[in-house]
Amino acid sequence: MKQRAGSHVYNALVWALFFALASTLCIIAHWRYAIFRNDVDLGIFTQVIAGLGHGFSSTAEGGVNHLLVHWSPIVATAWPFVRAFGPVGLEYFQAILVAAVIFPIWGLARARLRPVPALALVAVAALYPILWANGVGDFHEMAFVPLLSATLVYALDRRRWSMSIVAALLLACTKEDQFVVLAANGLLFAVTARSDVRAARIGWSISGLAIVMAFVYFGVVRQALNSHVPYQSLEFFNWAGARGGAHNFAWAVLLPRIRYVLIILVPLAFLPCISRYGLFLIPGFVEILASHQSVTIVPGAHYSALLTGYALAGFVDGASRLSRNKPRLATGLVVAAAAVSMSVAIFASPMEYWYYLYRPPNAHDVLLETTLGRLPRQVDVGSEDEIFSHLGLDPNASINFNGQQWFVYDRTHYSEHWQKVDEPAVGRALARKEYSVTSDRDGIVVLKRSSS
Repeated sequence: MKQRAGSHVYNALVWALFFALASTLCIIAHWRYAIFRNDVDLGIFTQVIAGLGHGFSSTAEGGVNHLLVHWSPIVATAWPFVRAFGPVGLEYFQAILVAAVIFPIWGLARARLRPVPALALVAVAALYPILWANGVGDFHEMAFVPLLSATLVYALDRRRWSMSIVAALLLACTKEDQFVVLAANGLLFAVTARSDVRAARIGWSISGLAIVMAFVYFGVVRQALNSHVPYQSLEFFNWAGARGGAHNFAWAVLLPRIRYVLIILVPLAFLPCISRYGLFLIPGFVEILASHQSVTIVPGAHYSALLTGYALAGFVDGASRLSRNKPRLATGLVVAAAAVSMSVAIFASPMEYWYYLYRPPNAHDVLLETTLGRLPRQVDVGSEDEIFSHLGLDPNASINFNGQQWFVYDRTHYSEHWQKVDEPAVGRALARKEYSVTSDRDGIVVLKRSSS
């Protein structure tokens, strides 16, 4: 009875840690939303999810069904949060999903260690800077991946084969790159199973599931929805236009990728590198580092969610393995991981709070939100990315100035596209009297297209 009571206490502490982390991430996400620092992805996914049942599309994606852009039917589960809270509801949903990675990590730790060191490992995992970045960035289908990938590792580790298949199937519904990641990781698990026939069979099954899902998506779903829409994601790996010699390659290509690997592994004291599950990081690293788009190697970008669950699972497994033979070294590395994570969070956070959280909400933000709320419902309105992210409940809202019936901009918000493209275009349209100013308060301008 005492042992059971003690277990309840530690489980309650894990739940308390989850609520603390989820609440903190939600507060940060709300702060970013309130000061209009979300980008286009939030607007896109709000339109897509709000359009469940009648289009599942966004104007920023050309009005095509989102499943032709990315295979992510799982995002439909976020609909209640959009319904309840509007666009910021997606940010809350993402924060909760990302914080929930604590539970499979606790399961892994508790299976290996006594309650106190297991809880300590989970607490250090909760400090992981990449985890926080995944929780407060613009909503993306990758929000599901840390929790599901950590759950997959937990299920494989604890030989819960049905759970592992379900986790793999859900991962295969987050984004089509999971077809490759799961195929590779299923193979890795099968190969490293050695004489464990059942484990090897599950590894092969996961690889097979990924291959079948790839065939279903590319051979059936895309053809059924619209066979003429090109698949654009492969352009991320098109290096044909890359230029420069060996010196430029080192500075522009090699060094940023080395820094990226370090920001993933150093806050975990490289412990995933001595774990069997650290191998599961390989496909994600290959995908991210092979892209020629610089945004993929920004640690705070959503692409890092490919790695988070596997990295944290490898951290727990690596620490527990090391503790068997060198407990002092293991303890030292876990303490170092906590110290580095906190240092990164303060001085080099992937959340980039110096950009996204550079000031508290103010009266100007309230005025801008109020101005958007006063626009006619379901109106053809255009705006820059940061305002568009608040207009996602309007299926007709679109980004950039392009002849919309209404256009809203804020002089206090700067972007290169606004300065070089839209601002001059707006000036010309006003000079030709194609638009009139219906409101201009505190730098927030609402334009309406003149009747012809």
